[in-house]
Amino acid sequence: MRRFHQVLKGEPTLDDLLQRHRREAALQDRVHRALPPALAKYVAVVDARSAELELGAASGAAAAMLRQHAPELRSALAREGFEFTGIRVRVQARLAHESLPKSPKKQLDSASAAMILTLATELGESPLAQALRRLAKMRASTDSGGRDESLEGVKDEDRER
Repeated sequence: MRRFHQVLKGEPTLDDLLQRHRREAALQDRVHRALPPALAKYVAVVDARSAELELGAASGAAAAMLRQHAPELRSALAREGFEFTGIRVRVQARLAHESLPKSPKKQLDSASAAMILTLATELGESPLAQALRRLAKMRASTDSGGRDESLEGVKDEDRER
């Protein structure tokens, strides 16, 4: 039984498809290395068969930033052997849905909680100081094994007094 790779190489149409896939994967890697990491994760190579490179951006904002980086990107790709006459950018919202990881929950560390508590002490008995104390207290309760609480839905106990 022949290996799958050998079957692909044996058929001219399938071999062309395999070569195209390899080229676009290498190009995708080069594009990501040439862009800032914060932007690269929102960009994908859509089509590289013609003289003009077509890139997909996950949002309008990413597309606008990508258009600004296009001349630098084209130069960087040319230095690595990928010659294109231009770069076309399209917004493809499905890129955002498929590839973006969820943001980690923001947490307050012990050092920051101590700084917030110090600031609250300096502020005296103002409403801001009381809110800062509650925030630092919530961190202390999560350190001691209490449940993790967000600030959403927390009632302002001081206003009730």
